[in-house]
Amino acid sequence: MSSILDQLGPKYFALDAARVDASPTEVIISNDEGTTYYIVTPDLLTAELLELGYKKIDEEN
Repeated sequence: MSSILDQLGPKYFALDAARVDASPTEVIISNDEGTTYYIVTPDLLTAELLELGYKKIDEEN
């Protein structure tokens, strides 16, 4: 059984690196106040991820 965390993909340690790799249709999320980042598609940003403490990183950050 695949966990939602298995679907996150590679971990980024710099927001700039995640922004370079993310396509315009993808979302960057973090759950630890900006120490690590993940790129997900909007459909993967589900209530389960939000309950686990993941938050969408706004472009202004």
